[in-house]
Formats: sequence, C-alpha cells, structure tokens
Amino acid sequence: MEQEIKESEMLPKATGEAIQTKRKWRTLFALALGYFVDQGEGQAMSIFSPVLKTLWGLSYGNLSLITFIRSLLQSFSSPFWGFLSDRYSRKKVIIWGTGIWGIWTILVGFTQNFNQLLLIRVISGIGLGCLMPATFSIMADTFAPKIRGRMLGILESIGILGIIVFTLGLGNLATPQGWRWGFIILGAASVLSGLVILLFVDEPVRGGAEPEMKGQLTEAGASRYKAQFRDALTVLKIPTIQVAILQGLAGSMPWVIMGSFFILWLVEERGLSTSQAPLVFGAVVVGTAISNVIGGFLGDWAEQKSPKYGRTIVGQFSVISGIPFTWYLFTRTEDWSLFSIAILGFVTALFISWPGKGSKEPMMQGVVPPELRSTAFAMTTFIESGFAAIIALIFGSIADKLNLQTAMLWTIPFPWVICAILFSGFYLTYPKDSRKLRDLMAKRAVELGISNQAD
Repeated sequence: MEQEIKESEMLPKATGEAIQTKRKWRTLFALALGYFVDQGEGQAMSIFSPVLKTLWGLSYGNLSLITFIRSLLQSFSSPFWGFLSDRYSRKKVIIWGTGIWGIWTILVGFTQNFNQLLLIRVISGIGLGCLMPATFSIMADTFAPKIRGRMLGILESIGILGIIVFTLGLGNLATPQGWRWGFIILGAASVLSGLVILLFVDEPVRGGAEPEMKGQLTEAGASRYKAQFRDALTVLKIPTIQVAILQGLAGSMPWVIMGSFFILWLVEERGLSTSQAPLVFGAVVVGTAISNVIGGFLGDWAEQKSPKYGRTIVGQFSVISGIPFTWYLFTRTEDWSLFSIAILGFVTALFISWPGKGSKEPMMQGVVPPELRSTAFAMTTFIESGFAAIIALIFGSIADKLNLQTAMLWTIPFPWVICAILFSGFYLTYPKDSRKLRDLMAKRAVELGISNQAD
C-alpha cells in the first residue's frame, strides 16, 4: 500500500516534467524556424549577386557596399533590440523583428535599380538584429547549463538548413526574371515564422534554468533583477566577454566573406555555373549544420570533463583546423571537379564550426547574469558585426584592385590564425567569471528563500 501511494505521488510529477520537456522542444523548434528563415535571407544577395552584377552592371564594390551597409545597420540595431529583449518580452521583440519586418524583404523584389535595392536592404537589415539576442537569452533560461551547447548546436543546425534550402531553391531563381520572386518568397516566409513564434514559443522565467534556483524561481522573484540602460556597458567589463569580442573580431570575418562571396568565387575563379555553385555551397552548409551539433555535444562533454578549460579546448582546436583546410581549398583546387570541391568543402565545414555553439556562446551564458544576456549577446554582435561589415567593404576594394582569389585568402585563412591566438584568453578568464556567476546565483537563491528548500 505504501509503495502504491509513493507511485501515485510520482505520476503527477512525471507528467508535469513530460509536459515541460515538450514545451521546451516546441520553443526550440519555433525559434529555429525563425533562424531558418533568417539564415536563408542572409544568403540572398550572395546567391543573386552574379545575376545582379550582370543585369545592372555592378562592380565588386557595389556588391560589397550592400553587404556593408546592411551588416552595419544590423550591427548598430542589435544593442537596441538586446536591451528591449532584456527589459521587456523577448517573444514580442522577436515577433516584431522577424514577422512584421519581413515585409521589407518582400519589397526588395520590387526594386528597379541599385539605389532602390541598397535602400530597402538597409531598412530590412535593421530588423534582422532582433532575433538572436532574444533567442540567446530564451535558450539560456529554457535549458540547464550542462546541455546548452548541444541545444544551441541543434538550434543552429536547424537554422543552417535554411541556408541549404534557400540556397538550392533560390539558385533556381537566379535569373534576370526570377530573382525578384526569391526576395518575395523570403519575405513571406519571414512573416510566417513570426506567426509560428507567436503560437508556439513559451517565454521562460529569466534565470529559471540556473541550477541554484532548482526550478522554483517565479516571475515575481525574477523581476527583482531588472536590466537597466547603464548595464549595456557593464557587460563589456566582464573579462570573458572581452575575450569573446576580441577573438570574434578575427573569427567572424571569414564567415562574413564566405557567406557573401563564396558562390561568386566558385563562379568566377572555378568556372562553375550559377546553378552549380549553389550545390557546392550547399555541401559546405550541410557540413556546417552537422558540425554545429557535433561542436555542441563536444563542448558539453568537455565541460563535464574539465569545467574550467573543456569548452575552450574544443573551440580552439576547431579554429586552428580551419587554417590549413581553407588555405588548401582556395589555392589547390583549380582543376578540381564540382564533386571534389564539394567534398573538400563539406569536410572543411565539419571541423570549423565548433567554437560558436560548443564553446563561446555557452561560456557567455555561463558568465552573464540572466537579465543581461540579450544585451551581452547584442553588444558582442554589435562590435563583431560592425567590424566584419567594414572588412566586407574593404574586401570589395581588394577584389577590384587585385583579384577575388587574393582577397579571399587574406580575409579567410589569415584571420583565423589571429583568432586561434586570441582564443587562448578564455583559459584565463572563463574559470574566474564562471565562478562569480555561480556565487551570484547562490546569493540570489538565498535572497529569494530558495536555497533552504528541498531538492
């Protein structure tokens, strides 16, 4: 009889946990859909640049200017979106920035010349800065620290599928008539993703997933720790965030250039057609998607083995591996077939995508108070993306004056050498900053009367 009573008491708890788990996965997949569309939208200019270059007589400088202005506006808008996400409803911020702002992407399809295209892309770039700061914070409050890497990796991999789907799909629309429909479809998908997020994302309590809170933190308790405007600069004083920014200045540059000009390089330097080049790019993206999941699981595993240094080791190894792989890809594949280039691109991608979701982002979540995580991500993005946007502009000038091949070499393998060196800073900062956050969370648990309650 006593055993039956215990089992009956356990049933509601088990059912409640199952419901919570279902809601967490539903939130993850809804956010991933928004990222899916966002990533596809980010590749649109790369896919259509060969067509627009020929159709409107654009130079490399014109194409890089579009990337520069859009990235710069997206970068500058990130702190604004980040603070709004920390201060108010993260879910509503995402709905506004992805769903409603998708209308501007639709309007790109109706532009008639370069100046109109530049203007609309600038406006659409502002809304793109909202998604990831809010998502970064929601993910941290939905999943416990020990599994954040793999969950971020899954989110990223699903989002990256957007690059694959839209690269292949939009590649078929890369014609003088079809490119307009490409932007219209992307904008409509963005509006749809906003509706899905409205219906399926459950916004968690800020800090509710921290182990010290034992799942007992309420909205009322969390509201005692609200973000203030001055906190935007406070997060930059955290040493681990400083290292994340420094290595990101170098580490993000190759990704911006690859995303914007890799297809163009395949067409002009390797002689592939505008329909073949997206296939190679798709192979790289598939490798990147798989790599993010691998990196997330490896990062979580490494932190269990070595809480102080595990994630840093995983991330630094990945950065270093990208140097020889990309150098070989850009210098030793002149006479290779489409299939051979695609295989090398896929293998390269498998190794170079671990740092973000397996290392850097979980470490950032592990050193920043819950109420400031959107701001921390946004400020980091603001600095990194702003710098990367400038590099994208300079890239166009280098390509115009020298050649596309030389520009790719200077802005992809070389920056990763610098990034690998700067990544070492995490060995010094993360153990101390992580301990500070754990102490802060323990202090808050005491203030909220949580610490003395049963597990």
